[in-house]
Amino acid sequence: MKVLVTGAGGFLGRAVVVEALAAGHEVLAMHRPASLPEAEMVPAGVTVVPGDLRQGGSWRDALGSIDAVIHCAAAASGDLPTQLAGTVLATENLLAALPSGLARFAHVSSFSVYDFAAPNWPAVLDENTPLEPRPLRRDAYTQTKLRQERMVREFCAAKGIPLAVLRPGAIYGPGKHWDYGKALAIGPFDLIFAPLSRMRLIHVRNCAAEIVAVLELPEPGETMINLVDDEQPTHWGYHHGARGAGAPVGLAVPVPYLAVRALGALAWLASKTFFRGRARLPEWLDLPRQQVRWRPIRYRNALARRLFGKQQVRLSEGLQETVATTLP
Repeated sequence: MKVLVTGAGGFLGRAVVVEALAAGHEVLAMHRPASLPEAEMVPAGVTVVPGDLRQGGSWRDALGSIDAVIHCAAAASGDLPTQLAGTVLATENLLAALPSGLARFAHVSSFSVYDFAAPNWPAVLDENTPLEPRPLRRDAYTQTKLRQERMVREFCAAKGIPLAVLRPGAIYGPGKHWDYGKALAIGPFDLIFAPLSRMRLIHVRNCAAEIVAVLELPEPGETMINLVDDEQPTHWGYHHGARGAGAPVGLAVPVPYLAVRALGALAWLASKTFFRGRARLPEWLDLPRQQVRWRPIRYRNALARRLFGKQQVRLSEGLQETVATTLP
């Protein structure tokens, strides 16, 4: 199968290209012109497509013969206009350039699109959890990922293209460690918020392998799949494991989730009283984003395990690999 991978120069995109090639696919790897790989670093079977999805260009001509798309491209940071351009406008341009008759569209969404206030006791989040109903209370990433996902779903439904929407948790691996579970560092101390809450981690190779595997799924129509590893360590456990693997972490100081919520409530009250609710609060004080980051929730991955089988990389191996790349 001839597969276009967007965002091929990103953290996840690079791993997806490797996995797609290993699975026997012919890969068109789309890179922004400013981050093109050296020619000698491009393996056989991979064709580099220079292009910026935010703009038109000759990249459109390369899409005529593709069989499938793995859409990883998105803006992960920046203000709302930046993320609208890198996520929403980029996707709009991609969809307009696609040929008819695609065999599969694999769209990489995110856990961030879910309503983390929705799961009731015993708080479990799965593919049936509702999406965030009030995006404006969340950050620019959630707002743009919701719009991006909606655009892709509407496009594929209208064109009759089989669609897999993949919602990964927190992707970790070499170069990305999520601060080893800490929320804040104060001198030699690492504050571990909600120390017993679980992290929705997935190793980048596990994530990439499952994304590529959806290209071979027989299911027609639309499929939603959450991607999260079987091992879901607590923030405390992840920090402890990182220390054991040699990570340069500080002394862990646990801060219970209820204490975090109390601080958030005080910050919200101060914002309402003195700033008419318009104060821009950091993530750790913003009540909706506190829920996303630290609420005690279990993350179910039964569908992914049924479809893809056993994961490749275990937590201990993934941590060792991640720590090794961050040490001087």
